[in-house]
Amino acid sequence: MTPPAGPPPLSGRRRTGLGGLLRPRSSRTFVLGLCMSVGGLGGGVRAAMDGEGIWRALGTFGVGLLGLALTVVWVMTYARER
Repeated sequence: MTPPAGPPPLSGRRRTGLGGLLRPRSSRTFVLGLCMSVGGLGGGVRAAMDGEGIWRALGTFGVGLLGLALTVVWVMTYARER
């Protein structure tokens, strides 16, 4: 009997959709999260001290908090898999 035509079945641990976004596995995600958190939190403090405006400071703080959340999720995923 010959195998059916078409692409081979997916193998490995690929995640698609929202599940793949909520469980980052790449070390690039960790580095991106660190850069976002340091730059965002530092930039938010700098913008607030320079009097750039509340929206600019809050937006920059938001980027920092998003980076911090991304880093924490990566560390939790890493610890769970190891």
